[in-house]
Amino acid sequence: MGMALYEKPLKVELENHELIVNGTRYPRSVRTVKDLAKTLMSTSKIEERGSFDVYYIYRGLIVHSGIRFDITVMPPGPLGEEFPKTYGHYHPMSNDGVAYPEAYQVLHGRCTLLLQKRNRSGTVDVIIVEAKMGDVILIPPEYGHVTINTGKDDLVMSNLVYDKFESVYGDYAANKGAAYYFLKNGEIVQNSNYFVNSSEKMEPGDLNAKYNFACEDLLSEFNLDPGRFLFLEKPGLLKRAP
Repeated sequence: MGMALYEKPLKVELENHELIVNGTRYPRSVRTVKDLAKTLMSTSKIEERGSFDVYYIYRGLIVHSGIRFDITVMPPGPLGEEFPKTYGHYHPMSNDGVAYPEAYQVLHGRCTLLLQKRNRSGTVDVIIVEAKMGDVILIPPEYGHVTINTGKDDLVMSNLVYDKFESVYGDYAANKGAAYYFLKNGEIVQNSNYFVNSSEKMEPGDLNAKYNFACEDLLSEFNLDPGRFLFLEKPGLLKRAP
Protein backbone atom coordinates (compact mmCIF):
# COMPACT_ATOMS: atom_id res chain seq x y z
CA MET A 1 0.00 0.00 0.00
CA GLY A 2 1.24 3.49 -0.84
CA MET A 3 1.91 6.26 1.64
CA ALA A 4 0.87 9.83 0.83
CA LEU A 5 3.51 12.30 2.02
CA TYR A 6 2.44 15.56 0.34
CA GLU A 7 -0.39 16.80 -1.86
CA LYS A 8 1.15 20.22 -2.54
CA PRO A 9 3.24 21.97 -3.78
CA LEU A 10 4.16 18.51 -5.10
CA LYS A 11 2.16 15.32 -4.91
CA VAL A 12 4.58 12.94 -3.22
CA GLU A 13 3.79 9.29 -2.52
CA LEU A 14 5.85 6.35 -1.35
CA GLU A 15 5.21 2.90 -2.84
CA ASN A 16 7.45 -0.02 -1.84
CA HIS A 17 10.30 2.39 -1.02
CA GLU A 18 9.93 4.08 -4.41
CA LEU A 19 9.07 7.78 -4.43
CA ILE A 20 6.34 8.89 -6.85
CA VAL A 21 6.37 12.63 -7.52
CA ASN A 22 3.46 14.12 -9.49
CA GLY A 23 2.70 10.63 -10.81
CA THR A 24 6.23 9.83 -11.98
CA ARG A 25 8.77 7.51 -10.37
CA TYR A 26 11.60 9.68 -9.04
CA PRO A 27 15.29 8.69 -9.46
CA ARG A 28 17.14 7.62 -6.34
CA SER A 29 20.55 6.77 -4.94
CA VAL A 30 20.91 3.52 -2.98
CA ARG A 31 23.16 2.86 0.01
CA THR A 32 23.85 -0.84 0.58
CA VAL A 33 25.33 -2.66 3.55
CA LYS A 34 28.55 -2.94 1.57
CA ASP A 35 28.66 0.85 1.28
CA LEU A 36 28.29 1.18 5.07
CA ALA A 37 30.74 -1.59 6.03
CA LYS A 38 33.45 0.80 7.30
CA THR A 39 31.03 2.40 9.78
CA LEU A 40 29.62 -0.75 11.41
CA MET A 41 30.44 -2.05 14.87
CA SER A 42 30.73 -5.56 13.42
CA THR A 43 30.13 -7.18 10.04
CA SER A 44 30.19 -10.81 11.22
CA LYS A 45 26.41 -11.34 11.24
CA ILE A 46 25.93 -9.23 8.12
CA GLU A 47 28.26 -11.14 5.83
CA GLU A 48 26.01 -14.19 6.16
CA ARG A 49 23.13 -12.28 4.53
CA GLY A 50 25.06 -10.98 1.56
CA SER A 51 24.34 -7.59 0.03
CA PHE A 52 21.13 -5.68 0.80
CA ASP A 53 19.85 -2.11 0.61
CA VAL A 54 19.94 0.00 3.78
CA TYR A 55 18.43 3.30 2.64
CA TYR A 56 17.38 5.33 -0.39
CA ILE A 57 18.03 9.00 -1.15
CA TYR A 58 15.84 11.14 -3.42
CA ARG A 59 17.60 14.44 -4.07
CA GLY A 60 16.40 17.76 -5.40
CA LEU A 61 12.61 17.44 -5.47
CA ILE A 62 12.66 21.23 -5.29
CA VAL A 63 15.75 23.42 -5.78
CA HIS A 64 15.61 27.17 -5.25
CA SER A 65 18.56 29.59 -5.10
CA GLY A 66 21.01 26.76 -4.51
CA ILE A 67 19.05 25.11 -1.69
CA ARG A 68 17.52 21.71 -2.34
CA PHE A 69 14.80 19.58 -0.76
CA ASP A 70 15.52 15.84 -0.44
CA ILE A 71 13.79 12.77 0.96
CA THR A 72 15.49 9.72 2.50
CA VAL A 73 13.75 6.38 3.11
CA MET A 74 15.18 3.82 5.52
CA PRO A 75 13.45 0.46 6.16
CA PRO A 76 13.55 -0.92 9.73
CA GLY A 77 15.45 -4.16 9.04
CA PRO A 78 18.47 -4.88 11.28
CA LEU A 79 22.03 -3.97 10.36
CA GLY A 80 23.67 -6.84 12.19
CA GLU A 81 23.39 -5.98 15.89
CA GLU A 82 22.69 -2.33 15.10
CA PHE A 83 19.62 -0.41 14.10
CA PRO A 84 19.84 0.70 10.46
CA LYS A 85 21.61 4.01 10.05
CA THR A 86 23.10 6.43 7.56
CA TYR A 87 26.84 6.51 6.87
CA GLY A 88 27.42 9.80 8.67
CA HIS A 89 29.17 12.93 7.45
CA TYR A 90 30.38 16.42 8.26
CA HIS A 91 29.86 19.53 6.16
CA PRO A 92 32.76 21.68 4.92
CA MET A 93 33.41 25.31 5.82
CA SER A 94 31.31 27.99 4.17
CA ASN A 95 32.51 31.42 3.06
CA ASP A 96 31.24 32.67 6.42
CA GLY A 97 34.00 30.74 8.18
CA VAL A 98 31.72 28.12 9.77
CA ALA A 99 30.50 24.81 8.43
CA TYR A 100 27.21 24.56 6.57
CA PRO A 101 24.13 23.57 8.63
CA GLU A 102 21.19 21.41 7.51
CA ALA A 103 17.55 20.96 8.51
CA TYR A 104 15.63 17.66 8.76
CA GLN A 105 12.04 16.62 9.33
CA VAL A 106 10.57 13.23 10.21
CA LEU A 107 7.73 12.52 7.77
CA HIS A 108 7.07 8.97 8.98
CA GLY A 109 8.40 6.75 11.74
CA ARG A 110 10.81 7.79 14.44
CA CYS A 111 14.56 8.06 14.70
CA THR A 112 17.58 9.06 16.72
CA LEU A 113 19.96 11.68 15.35
CA LEU A 114 23.50 11.39 16.62
CA LEU A 115 25.34 14.70 16.31
CA GLN A 116 29.01 15.14 17.14
CA LYS A 117 31.43 18.07 17.05
CA ARG A 118 35.20 17.73 16.90
CA ASN A 119 37.29 19.61 19.45
CA ARG A 120 40.88 20.79 19.08
CA SER A 121 41.81 18.40 21.90
CA GLY A 122 40.84 15.43 19.70
CA THR A 123 37.68 14.76 21.71
CA VAL A 124 34.09 15.05 20.50
CA ASP A 125 30.98 16.62 22.01
CA VAL A 126 27.85 14.58 21.32
CA ILE A 127 24.17 15.53 21.13
CA ILE A 128 21.56 12.77 20.92
CA VAL A 129 18.15 13.82 19.58
CA GLU A 130 15.16 11.48 19.58
CA ALA A 131 12.63 12.57 16.98
CA LYS A 132 9.13 11.47 16.03
CA MET A 133 6.81 12.10 13.10
CA GLY A 134 6.47 15.83 12.42
CA ASP A 135 9.57 16.93 14.29
CA VAL A 136 11.92 19.37 12.56
CA ILE A 137 15.56 19.25 13.64
CA LEU A 138 18.35 21.71 12.87
CA ILE A 139 21.82 20.24 12.36
CA PRO A 140 23.96 23.13 13.63
CA PRO A 141 27.20 24.25 12.00
CA GLU A 142 30.27 22.13 12.85
CA TYR A 143 28.29 19.00 13.77
CA GLY A 144 28.64 15.74 11.91
CA HIS A 145 25.53 13.62 11.98
CA VAL A 146 24.10 10.12 11.62
CA THR A 147 20.41 9.24 11.36
CA ILE A 148 19.33 5.96 13.00
CA ASN A 149 15.98 4.24 12.44
CA THR A 150 15.16 3.22 16.00
CA GLY A 151 11.50 2.52 15.19
CA LYS A 152 9.62 -0.49 13.85
CA ASP A 153 8.38 1.22 10.66
CA ASP A 154 9.94 2.73 7.59
CA LEU A 155 11.71 5.97 8.45
CA VAL A 156 10.98 8.75 5.98
CA MET A 157 13.00 11.94 6.41
CA SER A 158 13.06 15.17 4.45
CA ASN A 159 15.89 17.67 4.51
CA LEU A 160 16.91 21.08 3.24
CA VAL A 161 20.57 21.70 2.47
CA TYR A 162 22.75 23.99 0.37
CA ASP A 163 23.44 22.25 -2.94
CA LYS A 164 26.92 23.55 -3.70
CA PHE A 165 29.18 21.52 -1.44
CA GLU A 166 30.33 17.93 -1.02
CA SER A 167 29.80 16.19 2.32
CA VAL A 168 32.88 14.94 4.19
CA TYR A 169 32.79 11.24 5.11
CA GLY A 170 36.41 10.59 6.06
CA ASP A 171 36.12 10.76 9.87
CA TYR A 172 33.31 8.23 9.93
CA ALA A 173 35.20 5.83 7.66
CA ALA A 174 38.45 6.17 9.59
CA ASN A 175 36.81 5.69 13.01
CA LYS A 176 34.34 2.88 12.20
CA GLY A 177 31.31 5.15 12.35
CA ALA A 178 30.05 7.63 14.92
CA ALA A 179 30.87 7.97 18.62
CA TYR A 180 28.12 5.53 19.65
CA TYR A 181 26.49 2.41 18.24
CA PHE A 182 22.75 1.97 18.84
CA LEU A 183 21.93 -1.74 19.12
CA LYS A 184 18.63 -3.48 18.43
CA ASN A 185 18.54 -4.79 22.01
CA GLY A 186 18.39 -1.19 23.29
CA GLU A 187 22.05 -1.00 24.33
CA ILE A 188 24.17 2.03 23.42
CA VAL A 189 27.85 1.18 22.99
CA GLN A 190 30.58 3.79 22.86
CA ASN A 191 32.91 3.51 19.89
CA SER A 192 36.41 3.01 21.34
CA ASN A 193 37.93 5.08 18.53
CA TYR A 194 36.57 8.25 20.16
CA PHE A 195 37.20 10.17 23.35
CA VAL A 196 33.84 11.70 24.28
CA ASN A 197 34.21 15.01 26.10
CA SER A 198 30.48 15.52 26.66
CA SER A 199 27.25 13.77 25.75
CA GLU A 200 23.73 15.10 26.22
CA LYS A 201 20.21 14.33 25.09
CA MET A 202 18.16 17.19 23.67
CA GLU A 203 14.60 17.60 22.45
CA PRO A 204 14.31 18.84 18.84
CA GLY A 205 12.66 22.08 19.90
CA ASP A 206 15.33 22.82 22.51
CA LEU A 207 18.13 22.30 19.99
CA ASN A 208 16.38 24.50 17.43
CA ALA A 209 15.79 27.22 20.02
CA LYS A 210 19.53 27.45 20.73
CA TYR A 211 19.86 28.83 17.19
CA ASN A 212 16.61 30.83 17.08
CA PHE A 213 15.23 28.41 14.48
CA ALA A 214 11.60 27.31 14.25
CA CYS A 215 9.73 25.48 11.50
CA GLU A 216 6.56 23.40 11.28
CA ASP A 217 6.99 21.94 7.78
CA LEU A 218 10.14 22.16 5.68
CA LEU A 219 8.61 21.73 2.24
CA SER A 220 5.64 24.08 2.54
CA GLU A 221 7.60 26.83 4.32
CA PHE A 222 10.52 26.56 1.89
CA ASN A 223 8.12 26.74 -1.04
CA LEU A 224 6.34 29.78 0.37
CA ASP A 225 9.42 31.69 1.53
CA PRO A 226 12.76 30.23 0.44
CA GLY A 227 14.54 33.31 1.79
CA ARG A 228 13.86 32.08 5.33
CA PHE A 229 16.39 29.32 4.69
CA LEU A 230 19.19 31.49 3.33
CA PHE A 231 21.18 30.57 6.47
CA LEU A 232 21.78 27.15 4.87
CA GLU A 233 24.01 28.92 2.34
CA LYS A 234 25.20 31.68 4.67
CA PRO A 235 25.39 30.15 8.16
CA GLY A 236 26.67 33.44 9.57
CA LEU A 237 22.99 34.46 9.52
CA LEU A 238 22.21 31.71 12.05
CA LYS A 239 22.56 33.48 15.38
CA ARG A 240 22.99 31.37 18.49
CA ALA A 241 20.61 32.35 21.29
CA PRO A 242 22.21 33.93 24.39
